[in-house]
Amino acid sequence: MTWRLAVDIGGTFTDVVALEEASGTLHLAKVRSTPDDPAQGFVNGLEHITQRGEIAAHDVNAVFHGTTVATNAILERKYSELGLLITAGYREALECARQTVPGEFGDITWWIKPPRVVPLERIREISARMDVRGTVVQELDRDEVAAIAQDFKARGIQAVAVSLLHSYRNPEHEEAVRRIIHEVYPDCFISISSDILREYREYERTNTTCLNTALMPLLSAYHTRIERHLRERDISAPFYIMRSSGGLAQAQEVARLPIAAALSGPAAGVIAATHFGTLSGNQDIITFDMGGTSADICLVEGGQPRMLTEGKVDIYDLKTPMIELHTVGAGGGSIAWLAGGRSLKVGPDSAGANPGPACYGRGGSQPTVTDANLVLGRITPTIAGGSVSLNLDQATQVVAELATGLKLNTIAAAEGILRIAVENIAAGIRTVSVKRGRDPRSYALVAFGGAGPLHACYLADWLGMQHVIIPPNPGVTSAYGLLLTDVRVDLVHTDVQREDRLDVDRIAAEIQDLERRVTARLEDEGLLTQATRLNHFVDMRYAGQAYEIRVPLSIDPVLIPVEGSATSEIQTHIQQAITKFHASHKDRYGYSYAGKELVELVNVGVTGLGLLKRPHVPQAQLAGKSPEQAQTGQTAVYFSKSTLDTPVYDRAALQAGNELGGPAIVQQYDATTVVEPGWSGRVDQWGTLRLERTQ
Repeated sequence: MTWRLAVDIGGTFTDVVALEEASGTLHLAKVRSTPDDPAQGFVNGLEHITQRGEIAAHDVNAVFHGTTVATNAILERKYSELGLLITAGYREALECARQTVPGEFGDITWWIKPPRVVPLERIREISARMDVRGTVVQELDRDEVAAIAQDFKARGIQAVAVSLLHSYRNPEHEEAVRRIIHEVYPDCFISISSDILREYREYERTNTTCLNTALMPLLSAYHTRIERHLRERDISAPFYIMRSSGGLAQAQEVARLPIAAALSGPAAGVIAATHFGTLSGNQDIITFDMGGTSADICLVEGGQPRMLTEGKVDIYDLKTPMIELHTVGAGGGSIAWLAGGRSLKVGPDSAGANPGPACYGRGGSQPTVTDANLVLGRITPTIAGGSVSLNLDQATQVVAELATGLKLNTIAAAEGILRIAVENIAAGIRTVSVKRGRDPRSYALVAFGGAGPLHACYLADWLGMQHVIIPPNPGVTSAYGLLLTDVRVDLVHTDVQREDRLDVDRIAAEIQDLERRVTARLEDEGLLTQATRLNHFVDMRYAGQAYEIRVPLSIDPVLIPVEGSATSEIQTHIQQAITKFHASHKDRYGYSYAGKELVELVNVGVTGLGLLKRPHVPQAQLAGKSPEQAQTGQTAVYFSKSTLDTPVYDRAALQAGNELGGPAIVQQYDATTVVEPGWSGRVDQWGTLRLERTQ
């Protein structure tokens, strides 16, 4: 037997999945996260799952990991001090940033620019310079760079970023600077912008390189600790980390490029939700991942989540491939509080893993969304297969204290907490759908995470959505998603060309170079060439615009020759891409300038996928419609101004084909699903619970 182990660390719980490759047998575990040392939570989860499944070390074939360590470090500003080398005259590049003011109205009267990742006193200018074509204007001064490296060493600065003007065109100077610094200061962590982001836009490239460099010591130490724990347990299998783009990378690669894993865990959840949505016949979905701290939302169309070439983590702009996610500060542990002593608010502060909600009995003294659900009867006092007991009296007490300030009874206050939390999430769903011209009623809601199924029907009612999909093991769906993706490498090269002046030979040469570099990266990951696939793309815009749209380029996934018929073929594919760009621009922004404005090609790029074997998903035979064999009892649940006797089902005992009507509660080890009145559900052959609104 060979096993794959997947570990996803969240704010409250660490989720672990063990998958037997041949049979598809799954073992699940949830352990408390350890925010002070996330690696300890990883180890605790690993030990729990291997003991539970009686998994021997030599039977482990691969270990996959989704982590929020990089994200949390950025949010909490707990990254390493670093220095920055930049081209002379550009010392204030991070201060200048962009003129764009965030918010719908761009009100500069209240906006404060984000603090620099590296303060001005640790930025050093060097005289070397290239022009926009990558031609050397001023040669590199080795002594100048060596003196700066020596100064950083004397100051104890362990990480150095290098971002020189026009290095995306020619990385020669940056590569030379890296060699010199390593000679003078071998223990220094260093990253150069031409490795991190081979694109123009000085601010984004510099800021991304600085954040990457600042995270290197932290992520390197984190991965080293985990790999040491794996070796101590005689697990020698490859260790992969999820990237923000939804692909995997070896841990050593992520230690070198940690910024690529800034949204590691949530990306895995989207991959899994898309998988289960497709199995259920729904390729247009909205994913809803609600955990203990926050809820992550993603719009998926045609079975493909929307990808971003740049985004934000907290207040910082990042230019790195990532699945487009919208995060709302609403989780099971989100704290309810009174603003101004009388206005009820929920979140964004969370009780987290420690102390957790009051009902956990671990010292929590403020009401949370979980406490409100327990008071309303939507969660029974015994969960996780009987392994966790919740304190109803403690939950009632903290909600009652809040109710006093609102001059309401306890039930009304609990319902208010739930309604506000759901409205916060609904606003997030409107952001990814309605504000982009998409009607959420046309999509299925795929709900997962420890708290997602608990609120899914309530949320769908709020938005008028008709279909809800609950994966087989919703509480560990993000961990399971780690098993459903491939090793991924994205490389881009900037070359701005207008459609009426295209240099196709140069584009062909650039694509060929990108293919070689991507293939080499995948081979470094230990993957053979025949196990890889190359996808090509271009970033395009109308001339004069400041933003681009990524369009696929339908080139055969082989190393193309530069001359001859292949060049003509590339020209044909670029013209097809221009046509797709017009359609994409109209779909996204509501208008197209086809035939009115010329299109500019800004970037060419190649995505390399190292294909990994997909897990076997067993398909069950359909049984009868009656779920009576799975009913474990009844409980009183408060639903919208009335209390109803509600049947409780054990999901593990539900069979494919079973149907149930709302109201109902479906319990399982990792989550609780509430089927609201006016909803019905059916278990399909994949073990997915498919819910539909009947009223």
